[in-house]
Amino acid sequence: MSAENDEPNDEIRLEVKGDELLAQSRDRPPDLVGTRPEWDPETLKPTAVPRAAAGRLWAPAGEGEEGDAEAVPADAAEGAGAGATATATAAPADADAPPRYSRYSARFQFLLGALIAIGAAAVVLLVAIAVGGKDDKNAIALRSGPAWSRWHPAGLKDGPTEIAEHVGREYRLPDGKQLVAVTGGPLEIAGLPITVAIRKSAAQGGDIDLVDDGSGALYRLCGLGPKCAIAEGKASTERHLLLRREALELALYSFRYLGVAEVAVFLPPKKGQSPTQAVFFRRSETDLATAVARPLDATLVNKTPSVTGVTRSPDAALVNTITTTKLFTFSFTQANQDARAFLVLDPLP
Repeated sequence: MSAENDEPNDEIRLEVKGDELLAQSRDRPPDLVGTRPEWDPETLKPTAVPRAAAGRLWAPAGEGEEGDAEAVPADAAEGAGAGATATATAAPADADAPPRYSRYSARFQFLLGALIAIGAAAVVLLVAIAVGGKDDKNAIALRSGPAWSRWHPAGLKDGPTEIAEHVGREYRLPDGKQLVAVTGGPLEIAGLPITVAIRKSAAQGGDIDLVDDGSGALYRLCGLGPKCAIAEGKASTERHLLLRREALELALYSFRYLGVAEVAVFLPPKKGQSPTQAVFFRRSETDLATAVARPLDATLVNKTPSVTGVTRSPDAALVNTITTTKLFTFSFTQANQDARAFLVLDPLP
């Protein structure tokens, strides 16, 4: 045979290749736009489906299962059709077994609850800031708090009035009658705002200190006798101490629940005299700030003492210490430029 017959004929090779392509094209639909892939889609299908993948996303293998899931033949997984395959993939391997959850579910639920709580607290804080952001010097805004005392003003009425009514009924004369009538309101007189002016004695330097700490409350103790004197009984040191204790309790309730910075309490006079004495409290003072920070019964015992028993009360020494330095004689004078009144406080002789 010649050298030309040793090599296959190009025409024969083209003819054989054409027969193979024709045979393959019979099994596939015509490809008119030339998008047929160059690989066989049948070769891309998995030969087995992992059993552990059924019904779980990232959970570890359950009890009794091996870490490497047992393989299930692909033919069995496809036996029920495409719909059955989707159902089998989403459902647990054992239909009777309880549903499995991710081990991280509890953490996600805790974080979600914490975020909701933080969001609610932020809303409450914003509302509190919006409500309490007004800077009205004479406004008295009721503040709520923890169980600082057994009683607190409800806030449905005027705060100083509620405090005056509650505290006034706690103090009694020896015959059981209420000691004095108590009225309360903002720190003003005849509709005019009050500026407190403390006039020091000559021994103290003789200066005049104008007190402007913020909003305040004013209480009046009236014995319902002439010029508000106590109609029954005689004036005594014990009764005066009991009146100062009542004034201190009014101030502590006001500082705690009304958010005021100053409290002035006018005491009833002796019979035949005009009211001249007042107790003036400032929340910024150390002894009062300490009393407001702790529960009320840590300063004043729960049982209100009587006139005859006030000096034997466990809180008698503390009441006397706090109120003695805050006792003044008072008078009023009107400012000559603006609509304002001065409450002038002079130290007792």
